[in-house]
Amino acid sequence: MKNWLSIGQFSKKVSLTERTLRVYEAAGLIKAHTRGENKYRYYTEEQIEVVQRIKQFKSFGFTLNEIKSLLEVDISMNPDGLRVLLKDRLDGLQKEQALLSSAEQTIQKILASLKNKKPGLGPQERRFIMSQLEKVAVVVAGLSGLEITAQYINKHVESAGKNIPVTLWDGTSPLPEMKPYIVVIPEHLLSKKEIGQLSPDIVVIKELSASSKDLHSAYLQLYKSVGPHMSTILNADDRAVIEFAGNETIRKGKTYYFSKNSAMQPQISRIGGAVSRGETIAIFGMNQSPEVVEIKMGRILGNIEEMAYLASLVAVMDFGLRPEDLQESK
Repeated sequence: MKNWLSIGQFSKKVSLTERTLRVYEAAGLIKAHTRGENKYRYYTEEQIEVVQRIKQFKSFGFTLNEIKSLLEVDISMNPDGLRVLLKDRLDGLQKEQALLSSAEQTIQKILASLKNKKPGLGPQERRFIMSQLEKVAVVVAGLSGLEITAQYINKHVESAGKNIPVTLWDGTSPLPEMKPYIVVIPEHLLSKKEIGQLSPDIVVIKELSASSKDLHSAYLQLYKSVGPHMSTILNADDRAVIEFAGNETIRKGKTYYFSKNSAMQPQISRIGGAVSRGETIAIFGMNQSPEVVEIKMGRILGNIEEMAYLASLVAVMDFGLRPEDLQESK
């Protein structure tokens, strides 16, 4: 055993952790030369070259399964197989390069918009910022129907093949630190200092219990990072919410409204948002588009659930969900 290397010695030789070597072994990329009576793994000097090849393939962006195939065709001296694998990876790298170039141009455009204090971002810019649901943060705040609203948002997102976890915050557990997330925050918890740590992209406000300076200050903790990327979805049927909507901080972002009062349609059609027409819902001006989207109601809803459904539609349309992915009220 004098020429054999323990896993600790071998890991130092190849500059990898013991845990990484075990992962590679589990994936079938490398196998310990032998096991001693003590069940410890032992490797040979010759296996160092295999690990160096694995590291090189990893640096090219190959997955562990692809690396396994590469090693097999390399050992079998199958140049055709190796050529196919490398060509596939080259195609992948070229596609990634094109995406990176497009992303760079989009970022430059957004930076120029922000520098020029453009009043609102275009739909493509908003979709890029939120990465098509992958990194969007939503806060649902207020009084009644908060959890129902969050669950509707989650269902719409799931129908698009994505997932955004929902957190019902109780005031004691940690708030999410990483996007994506949907956080439900009852009004009485908004005064807690932890709220200021959040940086939501979308705030849905269902109802306010009153219109007062102290209550407005509590809600405004959600707007520490307000800018043109941020939207507020507001209940147009609640007078206290409408008074709060006039705040200058909120107006730095985009505002949309939802209402079950069809008489509000002329105003909402100009500002943007959703209006219930009884059996259908009309959605106006989402992502600064003139297109009107109509959604059929799957069933008659009670007041709380209908308002939750309306709010959820505006929220997901704002961060780029396609109309065909919206769930009917079931």
